[in-house]
Amino acid sequence: MKFPDEPNFPKTGEDSEYLNKLSETPISPIFIMGLHRSGTTFLYDSISRCFPVANLDLYNIFYYDRLLKNHFNNNEENDRTRLNRAFRSLGITDRKLDAVWVDDSTVEEYGWLLRNESYRISIQKSNKDKFGEICQKLLFLNPDSKSVLLKNPWDTGNAKQILEWFPNARFIYITRDPIYILNSQVNAFLSLTSGSQFFQIMLIDKFKIPGGKVSRALVYAGWKVLRAVKAVVGDPVFAFFTKPVVAFSLQGDLKGYYNDIKTLPKNSVYSLSYGAFNQDPVSKLKEIQKFLNLPFVTPAESIHPKPRKGQIPESLKKQEPALMKRLRRTLGHSAEVDPGTPPIQKTP
Repeated sequence: MKFPDEPNFPKTGEDSEYLNKLSETPISPIFIMGLHRSGTTFLYDSISRCFPVANLDLYNIFYYDRLLKNHFNNNEENDRTRLNRAFRSLGITDRKLDAVWVDDSTVEEYGWLLRNESYRISIQKSNKDKFGEICQKLLFLNPDSKSVLLKNPWDTGNAKQILEWFPNARFIYITRDPIYILNSQVNAFLSLTSGSQFFQIMLIDKFKIPGGKVSRALVYAGWKVLRAVKAVVGDPVFAFFTKPVVAFSLQGDLKGYYNDIKTLPKNSVYSLSYGAFNQDPVSKLKEIQKFLNLPFVTPAESIHPKPRKGQIPESLKKQEPALMKRLRRTLGHSAEVDPGTPPIQKTP
């Protein structure tokens, strides 16, 4: 990818001479687990602010191969400045699929970094050592942190295997009523197939995929075709055909979500809902403090939720009973998680 303002991204191996300094760094990761568009970003940000944890930000992702070198040569701020200039030169201010501001300190999912280093976007046997190195780097660079906080929706359903590889791991699960997740995922897909997507292209530009540049070019071509189709048929028609695919994926993802919670040892898992966290973040953060056994570095009272409006189109609202019925069959229990929250608002 070409940049109007060159960010000078690192070359592979720039940190090689410093990696031996990580050997004594213990790994005890904390995972925020949940489906895409279920509130994981706000929960991640809130826990990062309240507790002494290291997190993964965009600077860490784009300059991963130079993090230690920059640390020992006092060059971190220069590369952070370069990254922000690159974002602004491309007109990037937020992620487009939501209103999250984009700069060097924006927290992101480790799956993007894993895929740059391996052929998988989730933790697998082939990349678990690289994941361990990521944790060690973050902890080494943040010596006051007691643990590293991470999230990656693609690993929802994979916690049992992760715990075997990282026995000190702890998991915080968050979900929301499925109709909201479905609506938000459909809207995100509509957004990602509209206009320029320089931020997303930056994230996937160094992905390891079979076929290399040829395969990547085919992916970009496919994305352009989808954009063209949506431009012709319009958002309502495009969304109509997108919803069944997203709903089918949602069923499988929720099954993995609840299976994780059932199979994990009770002392390694804590779960809450998006609605409950927004309604009373202070009490939930105090519960999380007890679960993690970490001190507050910022008071829980400093967290002020700004929940999404959650307006559901009438066409989707009519599909909710059938969706919930299918989910009950798939999960063996109701998928409703916030029965006490106000009813869904309908768009005009």
